[in-house]
Amino acid sequence: MCKINSLYANELLNIEEDIDYIAELFIQIENEKSDTKKTEINQHLIEYLQSFLAKSESFSADYSKIKKLSVLTSEDKLLKIYTWNLAFQNGSFKYFGFLQYKPSGKINLFFLDDKKYNSENDTDPRLYQTNTEWYGAIYYEIVTKKWNSKTYYTLLGYDAADFLINRKVIETIYFDRKDLPIFGKKMFKINRTQTGRLIFEYADRVTMLLRYNKKQDMIVLDHLVPPEPKYNNMYQFYGPDFSYDALVFRGGKWILETNIDPDVAINYKKDQKINHIKRRGASKDF
Repeated sequence: MCKINSLYANELLNIEEDIDYIAELFIQIENEKSDTKKTEINQHLIEYLQSFLAKSESFSADYSKIKKLSVLTSEDKLLKIYTWNLAFQNGSFKYFGFLQYKPSGKINLFFLDDKKYNSENDTDPRLYQTNTEWYGAIYYEIVTKKWNSKTYYTLLGYDAADFLINRKVIETIYFDRKDLPIFGKKMFKINRTQTGRLIFEYADRVTMLLRYNKKQDMIVLDHLVPPEPKYNNMYQFYGPDFSYDALVFRGGKWILETNIDPDVAINYKKDQKINHIKRRGASKDF
């Protein structure tokens, strides 16, 4: 039977103690077998994080000891994104997160509510455009771009969909005039089609490269194909064919370019923190 500590973030704890307690909650979740108990601990974690992340000191805190929490900071240092997931006994996953945004020094905090979970429209790019209706994923990389005086944050994410397929996700987030987050702006151009979110589905047993190559200023991705034509649209069989595509930012859009020279595509310095995120907490290889 799991025990949930009765401490809350508004008690007289320093930042290090807060971080230690949050790390302990993640360990309890990881070790818990019961979905019910796991969900109970996670609800307490959400409440604790909500209180803790409202503190100004939390923005600069060191989260490295919390192994199952992905924490990203934008290049302009105005946005931090926290994401994690729960793995259930039936092979499904539900995602959780927070945004911290401080355009004028004061933190605006937003909870990310995964409405993709158990949805029949879980890959529809027209959906999931607010923090209260979020396309749940663990974000592992953030790319900051400015266009027409507005800042857009491009997010690379991972969704361990089920026992058969995994997903990689690319989408953007920006903040409107009221400083509210908006996801899914149509900034991706694939041939003549524009969309607000790219979702790549592939076999659970393989990995897909999806990374920002800072040196070349492009998002590089494996080209996914089925092993035989008869498996078209059966994504549990899809995998990389050892060629690379890329998204290049031009005119306020991410434009797809195909068949990128491999020496150019993968010529980047690897981020060891990203490369060692473990499978089922997130992917083992991004």
